[in-house]
Amino acid sequence: MTDTDAETSLVKIARVETIPIRQELDHPFGNGQGWTTSRQYLIVRIVADDGTTGYGECWGPIAGNDGVVERVLAPMLVGQDPLDTGRLWEQMQFKLRWAYHSFSPYSALSGVDIALWDLKGKLLGRPISQLLGGSFRSVVPAYATGHYFRKVERLEEQIDVVLKEARGNLDKGFTQLKLKIGLGLLGWGPEADITLMRALREDIGDVPLMVDANCAYTVPAALKVGRAAEELGIGWFEEPIPPTDLDGYAELTAKLDVPVAGGESWALVSQFYDVFRRRAVTLAQPDVCSAGGITEVKRIADLAHAVNVRCIPHVWGTPIAIAASLHVLSTLPGDDVLLEFDQSDNPIREHLLTEPFRLDEQGRVGVPDAPGLGIEIDEQQLERFRVGG
Repeated sequence: MTDTDAETSLVKIARVETIPIRQELDHPFGNGQGWTTSRQYLIVRIVADDGTTGYGECWGPIAGNDGVVERVLAPMLVGQDPLDTGRLWEQMQFKLRWAYHSFSPYSALSGVDIALWDLKGKLLGRPISQLLGGSFRSVVPAYATGHYFRKVERLEEQIDVVLKEARGNLDKGFTQLKLKIGLGLLGWGPEADITLMRALREDIGDVPLMVDANCAYTVPAALKVGRAAEELGIGWFEEPIPPTDLDGYAELTAKLDVPVAGGESWALVSQFYDVFRRRAVTLAQPDVCSAGGITEVKRIADLAHAVNVRCIPHVWGTPIAIAASLHVLSTLPGDDVLLEFDQSDNPIREHLLTEPFRLDEQGRVGVPDAPGLGIEIDEQQLERFRVGG
């Protein structure tokens, strides 16, 4: 042990803070499950007794996450060694499972875990990717998520909105796009989704295109849409049905040639083990802010690799989520990794960092190489977005 390591090992967690942030949107947008009217997140800040700070992000509403972090997890962490990310994760996960039985708030655990990794990396002077075992790449190709629904009266209007946005994303430098389907929200059925897919495919040509239904369909409807997706050369068919229907996922995967994707609604390696055992998806999409944090998403990705399932983490949050996902993605073997880079309205994503994430000229995003997450939070903007909860 070096003198520096000895000094670092003496550092303890002094406090765990929650920072609720929210920004109302001028123009709400929808997907197969409902309308988004604001972007809101619970940010976790863990401070060591030497003043070093780590940041994390919880998936979902502020309400609920804040109480779990403040009243259940924080008391377990104060006074602990922040380098013990594995031990602390296991103790927190056990506490949540035992305390809540039928429901475990793994989004809260995820935010705390990300903050611990950020803090650990800063204390050791190493990027998280290196602490996870090392990077295979310094940049990750990105695809644009967006193309959501608007409150329109006619399908033609929705198609026009999507085509305009897709062209704009291609102009930004994106080389791959993901389309939202599940237009039942607007009173239209699967045929409208197929019409929308076809219109976009005809407009953008052979640009790689994926579709995301956000659990909108029954299995028969998903089969119909999935077969149309096959004909259109769609890259993957994401969350066609509710996440609880694993038998339905397995049926779709067996019957469709288009890859079936899912995972943003599943947590922990134990649940993904069941998914993989059933061959329920071709592509796994755990989210670092909800599936158990960096610790567990890396385990899920490693398991996916072991059983020959492609893993592309789901990302839909602040730059904290983007940075954490990039670190995990950089450590995955193979050449088929992708970063989900949401382009829908999100002022928090655009302003929370002193240097926002941007595409390079080849449609890729760089993996931060500074210690921890490798990002710098703009504290003034963080306070600007802070709300009462």
